[in-house]
Amino acid sequence: MHADELGGIALLAGLVAPGAEPPPDVRALEAAAANAPWLPATLHAVASSGSLRAAAAGINVHHSTLQDRLTHAEHLLGWPLRTPQGRLRLQLALTMRRLARP
Repeated sequence: MHADELGGIALLAGLVAPGAEPPPDVRALEAAAANAPWLPATLHAVASSGSLRAAAAGINVHHSTLQDRLTHAEHLLGWPLRTPQGRLRLQLALTMRRLARP
């Protein structure tokens, strides 16, 4: 991806230094992933799909299984994932996680 394609995410990239202490939502993602190995792929699918059914199909699970996983993930993360605000927070946390990697 080129910097001119990032839009406002470029501002975020300027705030997240590789190797620095990760932001709280990134730490929450890391802790949750340590508790549930399926979590990173599931959250990526939810964040990047147009619907939960599409996300479930993308990771090859039944949509009810995805719902169960999301309930567990919401408990681990401490914020909702099925609201527009929660999904945006997830997308930002996943982006910051990628940016923070050395």
